[in-house]
Amino acid sequence: MYVQALYEGLIWSALWIGYVYMIIKLFPWTMLHDYPEDIQKASKIPKPTLKQQRSSYIWSSIGGLIILLSLIAFGLQAFKDEKVSLLTLFIYIFIIVMSWNVIDLIIMDWLIVCTITPDWIVIKGTKGCKGYKDYMFHFKGFLIGCIYTTITALLFSGVDYIILKYLIWK
Repeated sequence: MYVQALYEGLIWSALWIGYVYMIIKLFPWTMLHDYPEDIQKASKIPKPTLKQQRSSYIWSSIGGLIILLSLIAFGLQAFKDEKVSLLTLFIYIFIIVMSWNVIDLIIMDWLIVCTITPDWIVIKGTKGCKGYKDYMFHFKGFLIGCIYTTITALLFSGVDYIILKYLIWK
């Protein structure tokens, strides 16, 4: 059962990677706050137009909705035929969400941003900034992500449990 959660964690991580990549490419100003301070200060990203702001809001909303609904679907699919405790459901969802947090740190942040630093990740005007090699900055983000991971797992396991208990398991 928990191996399945790891597999779904990889799928969820792939969704997040695609989502983050598209946001960085299309709407980089929305991600600027996630970069180290020297990068934020050196950034030459032009102020977005109203049309760009609307587009980013629509894209972010649709992408975010797909990602969050998939998390609900993973829990429902896994336990639709088996009554389990809320704790079991929480652990399952936690594994999925924490998988993304770990992949984000190791692959997205440390490997891609800090080690490889491809041009598509470099914000306009920030080439050569030391923040791109700041492994500790990303580790601190990972620790903060652990808190959000726990909260997300609590909320979504609760939603799944309510749906399962009152609509599916009957």
